[in-house]
Amino acid sequence: MALGEAITLKRGYDLPSKKRVKGKVPVYSSSGRSGVHNEAAVHGPGVITGRYGTIGEVFYATDNYWPLNTTLYVSDFKGNYPHFIYYLLKTINWNNYTTASAVPGINRNHVHHCVVTIPDLTTQHKIAYVLGTYDQQIDCLTRTNGHLSQSFVLAV
Repeated sequence: MALGEAITLKRGYDLPSKKRVKGKVPVYSSSGRSGVHNEAAVHGPGVITGRYGTIGEVFYATDNYWPLNTTLYVSDFKGNYPHFIYYLLKTINWNNYTTASAVPGINRNHVHHCVVTIPDLTTQHKIAYVLGTYDQQIDCLTRTNGHLSQSFVLAV
């Protein structure tokens, strides 16, 4: 099916740095988490990707968040499991959907035509669980590697 039949992508919201009020709500730019604000624009969980600037990175927000105007976010999961959709969007070659300009950008109307395969909801949960477990292991090993590297530097 077309991606637009499985989810709806929407452009994020303007929020200049000077208008941000310190809070606990994560703010996402095209390159990931880029600050906090005191109110959310979107209820979590959520999936966010870069629209301009950094393209091809996909981020998962477990709680409410603010996607900036440099992003696209999933505004409607259409009954699909958000964590699965996060992994699905990581498989898309976003460069195939960039516009030809000085600053490449993604047109959501074009990417909505991308052909994807969506399994049933039970399978979506299983896939997200397995991939999520691998991500947790990778994060743990990355932190351990950082601690070991820091210990080595201190020992030398």
